[in-house]
Amino acid sequence: MLKNGLIYKLEKSVQPSETAIVMGSGGLEVFSTPSLVAFMEKTAFLSVENLLEDRDTTVGISIDTKHLKASLVGDNLNSVATLVEVDGKKLSFEIVVTHNGVIIGSCTHDRFIIDKEKFMNKLRKG
Repeated sequence: MLKNGLIYKLEKSVQPSETAIVMGSGGLEVFSTPSLVAFMEKTAFLSVENLLEDRDTTVGISIDTKHLKASLVGDNLNSVATLVEVDGKKLSFEIVVTHNGVIIGSCTHDRFIIDKEKFMNKLRKG
């Protein structure tokens, strides 16, 4: 059951493939903002995926991100997603990513519960 206050934690180590240079979002070998966003979204996605009906999943519909501090390849990051609002099929999260207890990024993120088959069929039909 999806309830406000649900918390999910995820850890990762920054990979060379996630740098700003590789992602094309900057000129340094630091954790890129697109990779930060993907890590945040993954945390929210996984927080609820096992609580949904088998036919359902969630898709991201908005994200407002702050990338506050750079991280190096090999740094261990921790992401904590908190479900702050359930409004029908719309789920709202607050997510914080830290390295050694220091916040490197934060966001508010909304996801929407969808029926996988109906969603894909609608896209295919155009």
